[in-house]
Amino acid sequence: MLLAITDDSSQDREELIALLERYFKQRRSTVEYACFSSAEELLDGFVPGKYQIVFQDIYLSGLDGMEAARRIHQLDPACRLIFFTISHTHAVESYTVQAAYYLTKPLDYAHLEAAMDAVCAGLLRDSRFLTVHCSGLPLDLLLRNLLFVDCQAERTRLHLSDRVVIVDDRASNVLGALSEDGRFLACNRNTAVNMDWIEKVLEDDFLLKNGERVPIRQRGRKAVKLAFLQYTLQSLQKEGTP
Repeated sequence: MLLAITDDSSQDREELIALLERYFKQRRSTVEYACFSSAEELLDGFVPGKYQIVFQDIYLSGLDGMEAARRIHQLDPACRLIFFTISHTHAVESYTVQAAYYLTKPLDYAHLEAAMDAVCAGLLRDSRFLTVHCSGLPLDLLLRNLLFVDCQAERTRLHLSDRVVIVDDRASNVLGALSEDGRFLACNRNTAVNMDWIEKVLEDDFLLKNGERVPIRQRGRKAVKLAFLQYTLQSLQKEGTP
């Protein structure tokens, strides 16, 4: 996830980033930041889809933040705009550009947390990661790139979209962490599959989008397949929600 921050005060930018780092660390998500000191600098090279969230100050030299927000909204209506400024004066006007939130300085963490919870619940899912250990060193892996986890010869294996990583962590610990994420389904002994990667349900296996197969346990097979069906239906309902 890439966030843009536009503020002519470097101190205010740094304070916002510190609060955002606290927020995303608590949610085990990783993000990147692009900082700008003027609206012109932000708009130079702006293309739809580049930033998922734009934090926009209003009182800037040159092009003001409200006009910049109008242009951003015209270029990329899906971009989430969050104003953070020193006054409530433009709060009502922010609705004209469909701003997601309006915050005032000095920023309060509780208010920022509420804004972020409201704005980026779906975005957090794509930036969520799992921390494991390889040869004693910590490694953060994006969950969206993790196809499935299994255990072979008491070695925990993480199958990614581009490689297989063997980790020091016990399979039970990894599977326990994955159980907190709704997209992972325990489908066999010491095995969990990312349901977003399932292409087709076979008699004894899940066929993944990359051609690999993940076995489904014999006992409770119907329940496993039903859980995947329910997940698929819920995903379709979310996609169809305006």
